[in-house]
Amino acid sequence: MNPNPAGRASVIAAIMVGVGALLSGFVGFLFVIWGVPNLPRTMILQDPIGFALRPRPIPLAVVAMFLALIVIVALTWFFVRLVVRSALPKRGSAVFFGTWGAVIIASWIAGMVRAPLAISALGIPSEQSEILMVQGFQVVTAGAAWGLTWGWITAIVVTLIHRSAPVPEHVEREASSSHPATTAYPYPPQAGQATQTSTSYPPQPPHAG
Repeated sequence: MNPNPAGRASVIAAIMVGVGALLSGFVGFLFVIWGVPNLPRTMILQDPIGFALRPRPIPLAVVAMFLALIVIVALTWFFVRLVVRSALPKRGSAVFFGTWGAVIIASWIAGMVRAPLAISALGIPSEQSEILMVQGFQVVTAGAAWGLTWGWITAIVVTLIHRSAPVPEHVEREASSSHPATTAYPYPPQAGQATQTSTSYPPQPPHAG
């Protein structure tokens, strides 16, 4: 028996997003160590979880990182499951754009959850409200930008899983019953039949003899 395509697709999407978020954060951390400038680095490879596993980690930053990772994985699993279950069989465009949007929204929510803890870990004084707002905005938008930049990869995989899944029998029966076959004449109508079908309506009453 084939497994549930919605459950299989959502699990694979959640794993891909979680691994991708960790990989993006780790590579971004390496870019910082190597001295890559901030502008091209943040435009190409964003960090949706705030990678905090470094030689002298900040405990609050590590908590924020794992919390964001849990949120992005859980929400991706939930949203993708809803998208695949509600999509029609063999319709890949809805699954593709729905999954891509699900990754963007999940990353954005993970950024909002991580923002307060990440800002607290930076130790910025509360008097510098402008810097706090800028840092919070960057943390929130980093997740959404990462989902927009890389979420299409997960969307392609989920779309392929959805299209390769067999169509359920009840869906095939409903599709066949909604398009009944028309009955054709086994032979062309005779001349008398053609004359009868061309009579006017309503029929005239018979004349008295």
